[in-house]
Amino acid sequence: MMSLEGDFKVEDFIEEESDFAQGIILVNTRFSDEGEPAAVIIEGDMLDPRVYAAIQATRVNMMNESENDPGKYTTTPLGTPEMHAIDELIWFAKRSMAIDSTPFENAGWNSESLDCSVESTGLPDETDRDCLRFLYGFLFTHGIPAGGIVPEIPASISALYILPNCVLDQAAVHLCEGGELPEYQRMTMRWGISNAEQFSLVELVLAELKIDMQPFQELAASDISERAKLDSTSEEFPVTWAIPTGDPVTRYIASSSMQKELQGSLLLGVLFCLIMLWWGFRPVSVEGAGRIAYSMRDLIISMPIIVAILFYVYSTVNPTFAAVLGLLLLYGAGRWGARSLSLAMFTTTPIVIVVIWLYAIIAMAGYGLNMVTVAIAAMSLGVGIDYVIHVVERYREERSGGASVDDSIRAIGGAAGLALVGSAVSDVTGFLIIGQSAMGFFASFGLFCAVMIGLSLFASMITTPAMLGALARWRISGARPQSKNTSSIVAIE
Repeated sequence: MMSLEGDFKVEDFIEEESDFAQGIILVNTRFSDEGEPAAVIIEGDMLDPRVYAAIQATRVNMMNESENDPGKYTTTPLGTPEMHAIDELIWFAKRSMAIDSTPFENAGWNSESLDCSVESTGLPDETDRDCLRFLYGFLFTHGIPAGGIVPEIPASISALYILPNCVLDQAAVHLCEGGELPEYQRMTMRWGISNAEQFSLVELVLAELKIDMQPFQELAASDISERAKLDSTSEEFPVTWAIPTGDPVTRYIASSSMQKELQGSLLLGVLFCLIMLWWGFRPVSVEGAGRIAYSMRDLIISMPIIVAILFYVYSTVNPTFAAVLGLLLLYGAGRWGARSLSLAMFTTTPIVIVVIWLYAIIAMAGYGLNMVTVAIAAMSLGVGIDYVIHVVERYREERSGGASVDDSIRAIGGAAGLALVGSAVSDVTGFLIIGQSAMGFFASFGLFCAVMIGLSLFASMITTPAMLGALARWRISGARPQSKNTSSIVAIE
């Protein structure tokens, strides 16, 4: 169950033969090196030349595949991983400046207020902080003027990669309108993921990206995936945060979180089914016999199960709810009895087995975890538990009337069994009709609901009676004679 991977396949939600679905398949087939655009947001002191140099260092790392690299970065026509950032625009700006420096001079280049080192070519030095401040400001304000083979690039393109903390002076882009020096605390780098609908691949790509961004990690005081305050930058550690984002990343995170929550709620549902069955199977006082005494022995026997339930509720829900539930269970353990708890666990077991079977069939059918398959597994609790309760209660009724184990199991099939089969057949038929839908979402929902009901019927009519018979024979052959207070308690069997 835990080995299933999530996915977001188009055929799971729309008709596979539709023009839209076929178009997506053609794009994925013929343009396998293309993909969905994503981005990396970086915070800190973007004017630090080491941060600027880390961009190219990250590109170099992306070209060197690690052991678990899935090779799903989108690539350029040259076959290298695609990563666009502000440094590419600076390269173009310097080439345009080499052809015609007039637009740059009009924006404050060579002004007395600019203290920028120059290369041997007379162009701004990218390792100089003030030069980067001027180039960032020029790109953000004016874009890149056409020059030689360099086309004109509007400022709106540059604004996708870098952002100042003030309104810049148009005539001196290295200054704010008020005359103070601007700071650049955020920038983005843009990249892409191929086959982003396969969440298992997206997970590997994000892990690989974290390795490739080691140059930025070396410039941070802590893990760059954990956001720190912008004012915590220092001369030694200019980077405070870096996080991948974009549609393929947010979709993966949202879907994975939802699937984890649904899987967590599945176990939570099992626990609450167990608690309700424990209460439902509690000993019943015979009229006139008085109230059943609180049993410390039953409390001690039940403590390991109570501790396990409370630990899970505490870690997944909240401490207050766990405390309230703990008081209830401590009171109920002595009143409801350890034997009722064992019967509740016995009744819940076939449904847990159904969930495991269902996930196994989902895996064998080639499906992954998505909103449909995870939700159906949770629904199997509500559907299957009814079937098993009918079977167990019918068995207990026969045993309390003095019938033998074999006769009690036969009675299940002759009474409750007929009703359960009729109910299951009608439900399976209805869901199989839904499974004929051309929409993949409804088709998979109908198919797996039908499978789930069929498995629940099998577990209640085959697995549960087999477990009841085996348990009864084990008790008969191995249990020591015990006295029973039959005057006050109706026997479980």
